[in-house]
Amino acid sequence: MAEGVLILSDPGYYDLDSPLDHLVLAVEGAALLVLLAALSGLHARLAASYGRTGKVGFLMAFAGTALAGAGHIGAVPFFDFLNTGGMVYSLFALKQGVFLFGGLAYVAGAMVMSAGYLLLGAAAARAGVRTGALPVWCGLALVAGLAGLWLGNAAGWISFGLAWTSVGYALSRRVENGA
Repeated sequence: MAEGVLILSDPGYYDLDSPLDHLVLAVEGAALLVLLAALSGLHARLAASYGRTGKVGFLMAFAGTALAGAGHIGAVPFFDFLNTGGMVYSLFALKQGVFLFGGLAYVAGAMVMSAGYLLLGAAAARAGVRTGALPVWCGLALVAGLAGLWLGNAAGWISFGLAWTSVGYALSRRVENGA
């Protein structure tokens, strides 16, 4: 959610013409890396009940999130050059080749992460119906949060953060109640 608020305060952050622009991009990468802990907690809670689809979804979501987060932090110069139309750089990495890997890692990670969240959300919802491990809405919230992330910049990050906050709340309530 912090990423969404930062984007609201700096909507032109992709211009990378101020220190705040770089902060927004760094927070996005860090947010993705912190999300690995939330994914691990969800997996610990549901691993026994969400089946093969959930396990594959978790692995894809975890690997994709890690790749996107690390790639994003290392790709700020890539985004800077790419957003100014430097396709030669994108194709041949002539200017700052080491950062091309970060940009490509971010894009590949985002795709794998997205597929993983779709599988994980569906498996979590199904596990909620079958076993009551978590409320069904938790799985649906993950899918809705992912959709928001793809549909909008600031609002997307806020919806993604709200989805994970609500899932975290549901997880904590289950732990408190001993379920």
